[in-house]
Amino acid sequence: MSSTTPQDSFSNRKNPVWVLLSGAMALMFVVLMFLPDSGTGGATLSLYSAMLWCGLFGATLARYRGNNGWTGFAAGSVAGMLIQIIVPMV
Repeated sequence: MSSTTPQDSFSNRKNPVWVLLSGAMALMFVVLMFLPDSGTGGATLSLYSAMLWCGLFGATLARYRGNNGWTGFAAGSVAGMLIQIIVPMV
């Protein structure tokens, strides 16, 4: 039986917990953008939160896959911004 420390679980790139947590938060903000009168519809803060959480999800997913986390963060942030732009059209 191998013993792991909390530091090992934080720095382990193959730990799926961070991918799941950041994905759940990104999904929550994306769903809230589609709900009317939820308080996250058209505000500037909504754009920043969508970009932040989608970016963090992209970064953790990229690190999990073995790619550069900054590239994943940039791609996720762009995806969050595009979702925010598309939401009022739907």
